[in-house]
Amino acid sequence: MRVFEVSAAAVRRPYVLAGAILAPGFIRQALLAMRARLIPLALLMAFLLPGTVGHDPWKQDEAYSFGLILSMLESGDWVVPTLAGQPFMEKPPLFYISAAVTATLLSPWLPLHDGARLASTLWIAFGLLMTGLAARRLYGQGVAVRAMLYLVGSIGLLQHAHEMITDTALFAGFALALYGLTFARVSAARAGSCIGTGVGIGFLSKGLVEPAMVGLACGLLPLLSVKWRTSTYARTLAIAALFALPWITIWPIALFTSDRQAFDTWFWVNNVGRFTGTANLGADAEPLYYLRVLPWFTFPAGVIAIASIARVWRSGTLSDVGVIVPAAVAAGMLVVLIAASTVRSLYAMPLLIPLAILASRERLPEARWIAISSAVFAASFALLAAGLWMLYLFAVAQGRPPAIDVLLRWLPGDFEVRLQPAHVAVALAVCGVWLACWIAAKGADRHLYRWVAGLAMVWGTAMSLHLPWLDHAKSFRQSFVEMANFIVPGECVLESGLGEPQRGMLHYVAGMVASDWARDDGECRYLIVQTNHAEHLTDMPSPGWHRRWRGGRPGEYQEAFTLYERDDTDPWPIRFYPGRDDTDPWLMRLYAGRNDTVFGVAAE
Repeated sequence: MRVFEVSAAAVRRPYVLAGAILAPGFIRQALLAMRARLIPLALLMAFLLPGTVGHDPWKQDEAYSFGLILSMLESGDWVVPTLAGQPFMEKPPLFYISAAVTATLLSPWLPLHDGARLASTLWIAFGLLMTGLAARRLYGQGVAVRAMLYLVGSIGLLQHAHEMITDTALFAGFALALYGLTFARVSAARAGSCIGTGVGIGFLSKGLVEPAMVGLACGLLPLLSVKWRTSTYARTLAIAALFALPWITIWPIALFTSDRQAFDTWFWVNNVGRFTGTANLGADAEPLYYLRVLPWFTFPAGVIAIASIARVWRSGTLSDVGVIVPAAVAAGMLVVLIAASTVRSLYAMPLLIPLAILASRERLPEARWIAISSAVFAASFALLAAGLWMLYLFAVAQGRPPAIDVLLRWLPGDFEVRLQPAHVAVALAVCGVWLACWIAAKGADRHLYRWVAGLAMVWGTAMSLHLPWLDHAKSFRQSFVEMANFIVPGECVLESGLGEPQRGMLHYVAGMVASDWARDDGECRYLIVQTNHAEHLTDMPSPGWHRRWRGGRPGEYQEAFTLYERDDTDPWPIRFYPGRDDTDPWLMRLYAGRNDTVFGVAAE
């Protein structure tokens, strides 16, 4: 695009050139060019950054993921992932290695967990870039930004893109493999290297799922169109296999030679057994689960992608490379997801990539219903953001959150709210991005810009103004630090029923690695018991144990932790933890009708 034009006379005469530069037309053209680049960048930053740093690893996936990263940092063993001293063979180590690297590099400036979480940001950013390049390759210039905006505007990506989870690396691997498929009929070397590397990244992130999905998509293409039954495409697949080979062999061989039992657990239990259901791991498959979840999870990209395919079907150009490649990849993903014995909405995150590409194929039509829907969504986002601001300002003025029952079901009411200038600045920035998009976005894509800006504004406002409150509720730090006050440093600790996230965070925030109670040899002094239902409170495990402490995360009314000490003396007297209100709903609901007190420390 030509930003400005000046005459030869203006170049020869400096004062004429200065006048041309200061002319309103030049300034307007320069601002338009800047706007075309800065607004998409600001939108992507407003989506990616809020909620990435500033909080502890949260239950469920983040807590155990960081436990694995911490163990890798401490032991230096990248072959056998361990969680609080015990092998944890659910997933391969690529994401954990990358997170350990970013945590180490950023440790002078950020806590380890925040530095590790930024690895997810880098993987997601790489996936967005590859998605945009794939769309530009399929549909031409000017489509890359649209595809990326459809991707970040999908509801299902919003939370998971900010989590410290292996699925972010899997997401990047899928995007790279799909980008490679766009070259599969014209450049075997380029396509094969991208496909093979993308499959390898996905394999080392989460196992056999990406090779299965991409392999199925590659097999579907020749079946759907004769244009793909060529020697070039065959060479592409051969080169892809060669590039994927190191990724899918080096670590499994190293694991097999290092620990045969760990290899069997990873391959036969967590890959084959999880998929077939024989291992009884994960959530059981529900009939039509993804039919129920995908409409909201993929919105709005999914709806627009289906409409695009319907128009292509009517026109008879379904075999066009811009349609068949993302459609085949989406079909391969859906087949594997539906066939799996375990289901979870998170597993559908890579599906957003081909759907966003298909949705970006055409601009939104200038229809009245689209304009009305855009205005309704914009008003809804504005009201939500205003509500978040009002809630924050009221909480700051009162020093604690308002007593709203809906909120107190999930968040603690005893949290002390303080004014945080940095958080306010972030919230103002994301609101400014929304306002700029609403004013400056023009053309048929303006509705897409406004949707993404509204989504980013609500997310950014919540994850800046209310991040300390959310972290107080979702972090294990307070509970485990309080518990650690009752444990003599260096003493042996046992655990019973402690989940994977809890073991990882106990290791991180309290520096304790607990052993399984089933292996008790009578030497350990302490025992930590986790109960997951309030009505199933634990009694003394056996004579000779005394309860020293009991508590749970603030705002959590079901999950509880109890610390016992092996001691021949009477248990220490217990009182409420200083500063904790004895009318706290956690205590009232968890221990209603019981005489014992909780969240205790030794009485003076």
